[in-house]
Formats: sequence, C-alpha cells, structure tokens
Amino acid sequence: MKTLYIYALIGALIFSSFQGIFASGGFGGGGVAGQALRGKEREKFNLGKAIYNAEVALDAKKEELVKSQKNRLEYLQGSLPNSEKGRVNLEDLAGKLSEEQISALEFFVSIRFNVKLEEKKD
Repeated sequence: MKTLYIYALIGALIFSSFQGIFASGGFGGGGVAGQALRGKEREKFNLGKAIYNAEVALDAKKEELVKSQKNRLEYLQGSLPNSEKGRVNLEDLAGKLSEEQISALEFFVSIRFNVKLEEKKD
C-alpha cells in the first residue's frame, strides 16, 4: 500500500510539471514573440486589434484621406497571411480612420503578423 502511494505521488508530480510546459500563455494565435507590451504600446496594440476586428465605430469616409490611407492599407492587406486576406478587407477602411487609428492598425498588424512596416519618407 505504501509503495502504491509513493508511485501515485510521483505520478502526480510528473503530471503537474508537464502541465506548465503545455499551458498556453494567453495570446491566441500568432503573437507577440518575446515582446511584452506595456502602457502606451499596449493601448495602441489593443486599439489596432479592435479596428482590425471591426469592434470600433469609425468616422464617415473623408475623401481627402482616401488616397493616402489606401496606399498604407493596401500594403497591410498584402502583408496578411492568406487565411486572413479572405476574412478582412483593410482597404475598405480607407478614409475612415484618424491618424491615430491607422497608426494603431499598422502597429497591431506588424506585431500580430510579424509584418515589416515601410519606412515613411518625408
């Protein structure tokens, strides 16, 4: 009986140590590979995520913003994995985003899908 108890205890310890290996740490799909976002970066990421997932009410389309935003959004759309390209159409957002919103969307996509953003030329 004592031997059975010891084996059960050893088995429980081994099982519990493996659970930590297989536990997922919260960020579903893709991820922030080794990056811990804090403060303003976390806020920017969450805003971009909400825009990406159409969880934010956007402004009415402003024609003067369409062209410049369309270029940025085309780049983002083209950078998405094929599985996402059919799910979202970022180009439809052209003219509807504030500078803060489009910047947050670019930030989210760059981290979530490991996209290298183009350098802005001034």
